[in-house]
Amino acid sequence: MQIKLFQVNPVCENTYLLYDETKEAVIIDCGASNEIENRKIQSLIDTNSLKLKYLLNTHLHFDHALGNHFIYQTYGIKPQYHAAEANMPSLAKQAAFFGIPITYEPVTADRFLNDNEEIRLGNTVLKTIFTPGHSPGSLSYYCAEDACVFTGDALFRLDIGRTDLWGGDENTLITAIKTRLLTLPPQTRIFPGHDGASTVADEIAKNPYIR
Repeated sequence: MQIKLFQVNPVCENTYLLYDETKEAVIIDCGASNEIENRKIQSLIDTNSLKLKYLLNTHLHFDHALGNHFIYQTYGIKPQYHAAEANMPSLAKQAAFFGIPITYEPVTADRFLNDNEEIRLGNTVLKTIFTPGHSPGSLSYYCAEDACVFTGDALFRLDIGRTDLWGGDENTLITAIKTRLLTLPPQTRIFPGHDGASTVADEIAKNPYIR
């Protein structure tokens, strides 16, 4: 599986484009917020002749969902996420809290995802892992064959997601990290919603919030 990272929008969110040898592709957390960022994503898709099948959200904080409108308008694909995210405040209200003006709302879900669902693109399988705490319905997406997990804002490199936003709870988050993420194989690579990558082994050994 190929993993392409785009750092986008005013808060440097990580948008991931995944695809394999079949050219089927998925985007996780499209946070693109302007035409330049949109064109970079579209150019990579077009240059590699990819067939975009899914748009997945780990959660619906505004910085992770700003690009959902672009993906729907361009490819006709609606996002998928956990039902508990549906009650999140509007994108405009969330962004205004951070002093960022926006004028459009996210596209409604194509369908809601549950824990332990499989999402197939080509020869690649992603499994949903329910990791609430940063937000009520946060999901992580795990690929066992490629030993990697996309954690959104649940788990960062040597850090955890903040829990003082809408529906956050620190005890819930730490429990989810310990029981659902750090139980993955130690070599599993962690690709978070901001900043750099890590591994399960490094987080077990070094993360001060969960040691």
